[in-house]
Amino acid sequence: MFPSSFVAARLCVVFVTLASGAGFASAQATDPVEALGYHQSSEGRSLVQAALKSANAVLSSSSSFRLKPSWSLKDRKARSPNDILVFNVATTAKPFVIQVPFQSCRCIFVQEAAFRKSVDRYARNSKKTSEIDPSELLAFMLLHEVGHQESGHPGFMDQESPDLNFDDNEIKARERAADEFAAKALVTASKDGGRVDAFLAAMKLEMALSKVSFNLSGLRIVDHFGGSTLCSKDLFADKGVSHPNFELRILVVNDIISGTATSRQLLTDFERCRLTGSR
Repeated sequence: MFPSSFVAARLCVVFVTLASGAGFASAQATDPVEALGYHQSSEGRSLVQAALKSANAVLSSSSSFRLKPSWSLKDRKARSPNDILVFNVATTAKPFVIQVPFQSCRCIFVQEAAFRKSVDRYARNSKKTSEIDPSELLAFMLLHEVGHQESGHPGFMDQESPDLNFDDNEIKARERAADEFAAKALVTASKDGGRVDAFLAAMKLEMALSKVSFNLSGLRIVDHFGGSTLCSKDLFADKGVSHPNFELRILVVNDIISGTATSRQLLTDFERCRLTGSR
C-alpha cells in the first residue's frame, strides 16, 4: 500500500475492510463496486489496461496471480481462483487512487483521474523532473498489491495522519514486504530469458522507478534545500503510523533491483538523515 496522505503528490493505496454480516453478504451478492456506493467508469481504461499488461508480463515469471480487467469478464464466477479483478472506478466525493478490499473480494479499485493527479508532481516533464509514463507507475503499484495478496496480509484502513515519526510497526513491515515482492518480481522478470515480454516490461518499470527516485530527490533538494541539508524531519520522517517514508521506499526498491554502489549510497545517505532527524 502507498499512503493516502500522498494523494496530492504521492502514490497511495488504501486497504478497505468491509463490515462483516450484511455488508459482506451484500458485497458477495452484488457488484463489489456498487456495494461500496461507487460506480464503474469507461474513462481512463486505456491507462489501466496498459498497466495491467505490464504488471501481468512481470508476474508471468514469478507468480500464479493474474490481474484481470473487470470490464472484460462477462461471467466473474468463471474466473480463475488466481485472478485479481481490477475495476476502473468513477471519481467519488472523496477521491482515492486505489482501494483494495481483499477481505470481501479479490479485487482492486482504481480511480484513474485521482491516480494521474497523485503522480503529476514527480512524473510530468518539467524543468525539475523527467517525464514518466504513468501506466508504468500504476503497474508497479499493482505488483505491490499482488505482494500483499501473496503474503495473505489482512485488510487495513489507512488513516491519514499529520504525525511525523520514525517508529516501526507490523503495518509498516507489511508495506516493506509488499515493496520487496514487487521489486524481486521485476528482478526475476528481467532475468527471464524465455519471456521477452516479461523482460521488456521489467526493464521499462525499472527505468521508471529510477526516474521516480531521481525526480523525488531533485524536488526535495531544489524545493527544500535547507531542509535537505539539515535533515529536516518533515522530509525524512514517516507520515503517519501505516507507511514508511515514500522516498525511502523507492530508494529501497531501487537498491533491491540494481544492487549497485550508487543505489546503496543513496539509500545510506537518506537513512543517515533519518537517524539524525530522529535524535
